[in-house]
Amino acid sequence: MVWLRIDFGYHHCLILSIIRSLRIMANLKALHVGSKGVEVRRWQYFLLGQQLYKGEVDGKFGLLTLEASKAFQQSQGLLPDGVVGNKTYGKAMLIGFEGATDTATDKQASNWPSKPDFKPLTNDAERAGIFGKFSYEHHPVPGDPEHIRILGNWQSENILAVEIPQLTAIAGIERINFHRLAVKQLQKLWSDWEALGLLSLVLTWQGSFNSRFVRGSRTSLSNHAFGTAFDINAAWNPLGAIPAFVGQEGSVRELVSIANNNGFYWGGHFTRKDGMHFEVAKLF
Repeated sequence: MVWLRIDFGYHHCLILSIIRSLRIMANLKALHVGSKGVEVRRWQYFLLGQQLYKGEVDGKFGLLTLEASKAFQQSQGLLPDGVVGNKTYGKAMLIGFEGATDTATDKQASNWPSKPDFKPLTNDAERAGIFGKFSYEHHPVPGDPEHIRILGNWQSENILAVEIPQLTAIAGIERINFHRLAVKQLQKLWSDWEALGLLSLVLTWQGSFNSRFVRGSRTSLSNHAFGTAFDINAAWNPLGAIPAFVGQEGSVRELVSIANNNGFYWGGHFTRKDGMHFEVAKLF
């Protein structure tokens, strides 16, 4: 009985979210080859975050989505028929697929913390207007179909090697590549996390500057391409899934308010969740 109480205490946030999601599972549409729309996009983002889908997130259930769905079903011990129905949704919800909107506001809720009073930069024009415009060409490489090659001298003029001493113990590195205009607030963010005793929540480092499109896109540039974003704790906060809850291993939720104070927007507040991701939304 004691073990059950401890286990429930650790996982209760996810369990409650799953219960809420199961209540509306009947409203989720079964997806199959030929399906189109927002539901397919959400499913593609989830598969992308599970490292199963390598195509473009286009809201069209084609052969690549079919194969990725089959791979997911097989990994979960389900019949790999490629049809996304109740059993497939159920397994997906167990590892973070969001089936319902959580309206709770307490610290244990899936939508805590609340969004800041500023918005993220949502398109290439907004980002280029602040951080500079550059020319590029699509140059996919193995494992990175969204990769681009930046042309001209924009990168050499804007991307700097920035000292972040807090990363030495976490990732064995002292410097990361970031945009010159956001260096001070980046350093202050990591210093603030350390000063408030929150650095222990950062378990892994997945990188910052990366010349590529947004994952799943072949047209929209990522904030990483501008050197204005970084990713941490990816294993616990994959793209397209509910980010780890407060108290769970890998959770970054308690880091978010400090990030907001330094002008960073959290990917867990995106419509399609990206809990590992922090990006510059305003300059200080």
